[in-house]
Amino acid sequence: MQKIIIVSLILMLLLGCSSEKQIAVTDKKSKDSKATILSEKQKLEFDYLFHEANKERILGNFQMAVGLFARCIKINPNEAAPYYEMANIYDMTQDANLSLAFAKKAVELDGSNKWYRLLYAHTLQRSGDTENAIKQYEKLVELEPNNIDLYFDIAQMQSYIGKHKEALNSLSKVEKVVGIDEQIILQKEKIYIKLNDIDGAANEVRKLINAYPDKVQYQGILADLYLANDLPEKAFAIYQEILVNDPQNPYAHLSLYDYYKSKKEDEKAIEEAKLAFQSPDLDIDTKMQILLYYYSISDKNATLKKEAFELNKILIKVHPEEAKSYTIYADFLLRENKLEGAKENYLKAIEFDNSRFPIWNQLMFIESELNQQDDLLRDSKKAIELFPNQPIFYFFYGLTNLQKKNFQEAIDYFEIGKDFVLDNPQLLAQFYASLGDAYNGSKSYEKSDAAYEKALKIEPKNVYVLNNYSYYLSLRKEKLERAEQLSALCNELEPNQPNYQDTYAWILYTQGKFVQAKDWLEKAVELWEKAKNLKGESPYLDKKIADKKLYE
Repeated sequence: MQKIIIVSLILMLLLGCSSEKQIAVTDKKSKDSKATILSEKQKLEFDYLFHEANKERILGNFQMAVGLFARCIKINPNEAAPYYEMANIYDMTQDANLSLAFAKKAVELDGSNKWYRLLYAHTLQRSGDTENAIKQYEKLVELEPNNIDLYFDIAQMQSYIGKHKEALNSLSKVEKVVGIDEQIILQKEKIYIKLNDIDGAANEVRKLINAYPDKVQYQGILADLYLANDLPEKAFAIYQEILVNDPQNPYAHLSLYDYYKSKKEDEKAIEEAKLAFQSPDLDIDTKMQILLYYYSISDKNATLKKEAFELNKILIKVHPEEAKSYTIYADFLLRENKLEGAKENYLKAIEFDNSRFPIWNQLMFIESELNQQDDLLRDSKKAIELFPNQPIFYFFYGLTNLQKKNFQEAIDYFEIGKDFVLDNPQLLAQFYASLGDAYNGSKSYEKSDAAYEKALKIEPKNVYVLNNYSYYLSLRKEKLERAEQLSALCNELEPNQPNYQDTYAWILYTQGKFVQAKDWLEKAVELWEKAKNLKGESPYLDKKIADKKLYE
């Protein structure tokens, strides 16, 4: 790399690079440049090196290519092609200064080559010298006066540096050649808007309307121009004209929706939105964007919620075989805690597209919340087959089997799923906690304890693990000091929880610490009595309160 840098620096000295950005170039090879007379051997060597350099450039071996092109320049310093190729390489490798220097030299040696001059203009523009880049494009126009793209490039650069009137003039030149053209008109419209000349912009759009009266979209562009520039009444008149010719035009209805909303005429607005949604010509993605906007603003607004649900139902009616229709409806229902309805629509979405992870993910959580174990078992297994690298589905499948006391099946899937967890310590801790429960259920106590310990290493203050682990140790009358330590921390983290107090009392009792056990049991009983008054009858709770004793 150092060698290439040294070669480039030497070449730059040979190029006579100056600090000035503006240069004078001729249309032909420089009159002052002397043609290099090459021997037959030099010609052959130059051609061979040039061919090899291009081969290395194509292969992406830019350093080797630069070295070979440098040797070409040494043989024939008045040949433009190697300079151009070097400029290209440095342009690709983001070395703006060297790219500019070599492109400049190529143009000095052969100003009639449009590719050399295009690259030079490009490097000037990239270096921030837009004015001189425009001059190079103007030279290119002289070489190719019918190349319309060049006029567009000039206009774009002129507009970029604030020469808007010059840009309009460049585009008008093109317009004289090609006639009324949508691309030219719309670019001129944007420039007039930058000049804050809305009438000028409107006049340009009217050219399109007059030239193509059957194309309603041009009227829509004019109406949108008025609406965007606080001229709603002019916009409204245009939308009405559109609907006379095309009563079902969904874009006009959507624009009228915006118009009526701005006027606080909500009833008229929603009717226009419904008409737009009823049109199959309005693509579903546009409708989805509108509903997503509703989703973001309607949470605490009953009127907007009502409108959103009405639009949702129309969406499903018009696009009954699109998964998106059911997904967005399910999202709204879920937010309203209408879990059964949300589940039904997520399942419907899956019928048409089962490849979307977020839908399955939401479905799992809903079925878990509804405690629908059979459905959760079925759907989580399907999700595992579709998304074998997603740990959450292994977790739900394992958890459901654990609840059904299918301990080995739960263990198998927990063990597989945990290895897919990445950068989610909370989920990993849940896997280990559930493994602890499953291994305990299968009486594999050593593995159960190890899993609980791993869960606590990740989340030392996980009260679920602290309580379960300590309770199971106490039942086995093993590691009772550890059990007491864990249960004490659990009660410290979550005080006034009778179940946790009950566990701690039992552990103390098992250790023969009867006085302390009695104190903790009385605390638990007091809270149970309050719980009974709040929640009603419970035979198990009544027995604990009545007997005020622990059961082994």
